[in-house]
Amino acid sequence: MRKIFVLLAVLVTAVALVACGGGASEPSGPEPVSFTVKGFDEFKFDPADLTVQSGAEVTLTFENEGALEHSWVLVSGDADPITVTDADAIAGISSGKVAGGESTTFTFTAPEAGTYTIVCTVPGHAAGGMVGKLTVNP
Repeated sequence: MRKIFVLLAVLVTAVALVACGGGASEPSGPEPVSFTVKGFDEFKFDPADLTVQSGAEVTLTFENEGALEHSWVLVSGDADPITVTDADAIAGISSGKVAGGESTTFTFTAPEAGTYTIVCTVPGHAAGGMVGKLTVNP
């Protein structure tokens, strides 16, 4: 009789532990996002402005629809877009130079919350208006 009682107690404890076990885990971070941005010889990005959540994995495809070389480079929000170079890219977030008619895809982790500037660093392109904005929400 005592064996049955001990066995029953162990069984009830095991069932209780399983029932209290972890359910669905909370997401570990923001959802990954993907964007396609086009660059044009009219010195513009489409879309020019993007919004993401801090820490999100961002996959960006930059399609150069023009004949001229273009780039998509993320710099600080207070940077002068006309004087920045590829070396000013935050954490190396840059498409690099993309030849006319070509595209590239790259992935980066969204920086801390704030407003950042997107520029084409080919000389004269930012001055011509090839500038955008990345808003990073907390």
